[in-house]
Amino acid sequence: MSLGKPRIVIYGVGQFGTYITRMIVERGWPIVAAFNRAGSGKVGVDLGQLTGLGRELGVVVQDSDTASYQNLDADLAIVTTTDRLAENLPAYRRLMGAGLKVLCHGAESNFPWGNDAALAMEIDRLAKENNVTFTGSGVWDTYRIWTGILATGPCTEIRSIFHESFSDASCTGKELMLAVGVGMTPGQYQEECVRKQGLIGGYYKTVPHHVLTAMGLTVTETSEHREPVLFDTPVYCEHLGMELQPGTVVGTRIVAKANSREGVSVLMHHEGRLARHGETEYMFWQIDGKPSVKLTMHRDMADTVHLSSASIVKRIRDVIAAPSGIRPVSQLGPLRYASGART
Repeated sequence: MSLGKPRIVIYGVGQFGTYITRMIVERGWPIVAAFNRAGSGKVGVDLGQLTGLGRELGVVVQDSDTASYQNLDADLAIVTTTDRLAENLPAYRRLMGAGLKVLCHGAESNFPWGNDAALAMEIDRLAKENNVTFTGSGVWDTYRIWTGILATGPCTEIRSIFHESFSDASCTGKELMLAVGVGMTPGQYQEECVRKQGLIGGYYKTVPHHVLTAMGLTVTETSEHREPVLFDTPVYCEHLGMELQPGTVVGTRIVAKANSREGVSVLMHHEGRLARHGETEYMFWQIDGKPSVKLTMHRDMADTVHLSSASIVKRIRDVIAAPSGIRPVSQLGPLRYASGART
């Protein structure tokens, strides 16, 4: 591990990889290598040009499948490829096998034990064998996980917990918007988003699971249900360039629940859909206990990608300093503002 500025590897040069690269360069931290899948037109191009910096960084993007990962003089790799642990596993093996700590921007990486216990055991074993750390972060870090933990902190008794949130499905690009069913008929939605897991199915239930575990409780059961969101008035969709009529799917509503052996449960309602005029994204926690607590956070929809990318960058030093194995953000403490971020 370097004693000065952290030395970083970028794995995945998409929307989030681009934002993260810019933030790291702004801090004056060295990026020693970058990898991306072939066929995207990014391999062989300098990272500075790809990410809109207007200058070369001297880091040419390599083919992630054919590149050598040995002799990477780096502390940590940031993975921004997909939300799924199983799809990212080859990257984890390559990077941790080369002795790099991994900080992943992916929903399932936030709490691997809640998605696939067997796969989590493999990732944890791989990390410990190579004496490195594995952590997932991003928008959920503060916005969901740590706000839930902090809301429960003052309580001497908790009967139940309710969590509700809304995210604008169009904020992070067309692919995610389509993944939550925007533009589908209810029948198409049932086939593509309920019968199939799709891009988002299965991982929201890890939010209540993670929070209960961080509270020191033993989770006994989790569940997740997906259903379409329909409006009764037309709404314009900029990505599709058309007005969606009433009865057309405008997003997904997820109802997730986690129960604990100690009797405390979390019920979660999340809507990822198109926004109505004047709406803002929000997150809400309500604790039924002593004392009763309500906590709400609003965010500007234009800041969603920045918030998620900044959470990753601000976790870099935490992950470098953490012990080996899977270390969820709930074990690393809440994010804090720090001036002089270039050092």
